[in-house]
Amino acid sequence: MRRVCVLQVYPDPVRVVSVGVPVSDLVNSTGLLPTSVELCCGTHLLRTGEIKDFVIVAEKQLVKGISRIVAVTGEEAREAREAGLALAQDVESLSVRLASVIPSLSTAHRLSKEVGQLTDAVDSTAIPQWQRRELQAKLKALQRTTNTAVRKLETKEATRKVQTLLEKHVSETLVVDTVDADSISVVMKTVNQYSERSPGAFVMLLSHQPCGKVLCACQVPKVKRQTARACSL
Repeated sequence: MRRVCVLQVYPDPVRVVSVGVPVSDLVNSTGLLPTSVELCCGTHLLRTGEIKDFVIVAEKQLVKGISRIVAVTGEEAREAREAGLALAQDVESLSVRLASVIPSLSTAHRLSKEVGQLTDAVDSTAIPQWQRRELQAKLKALQRTTNTAVRKLETKEATRKVQTLLEKHVSETLVVDTVDADSISVVMKTVNQYSERSPGAFVMLLSHQPCGKVLCACQVPKVKRQTARACSL
């Protein structure tokens, strides 16, 4: 008897488990019978007590109305529960730290990175599926919190840098300078704020990175951009 399971083709013959009706009767039958007929996908047990524990660790929808469920039993099930508990504690600890005031941009970036690492761990570790979904929802909310904190702190840092640059380049229409920044986002925010406060200035800011790279952002006055477009026409 040849049977096809979702995305899998079993060789001929294949072991089939039937409850209530002998398999031979099923083979010879031309109609549908009110009985359960299943492929042998892990029914090798003398008694159900050998399972000890049972944990669903994954569920994936293959097509509409059809899902694949992956479960573990015994020692693997116990390990999955323990792994889920450990990850839940890590998420709770991170949540508590994020609930307090984030003192600096570097701390915000570090916490955001931790959220990403925990998200990867939750996605890839064998833990109870119901717990995975709960932790994923919590981590998604924590990621939004860290992203908001990073944006606010970057804006504050850019404001401080702009004030220093304005004092250094008083009334200058061409500003080329370096700033100390760890991300291109801070450099861009600094350029944008400088242009807003000094709308007639051409601005180019560079930031040297420890890895040897240089971050760069620039801005041309809006009036000059409009003139350039008219000349190009």
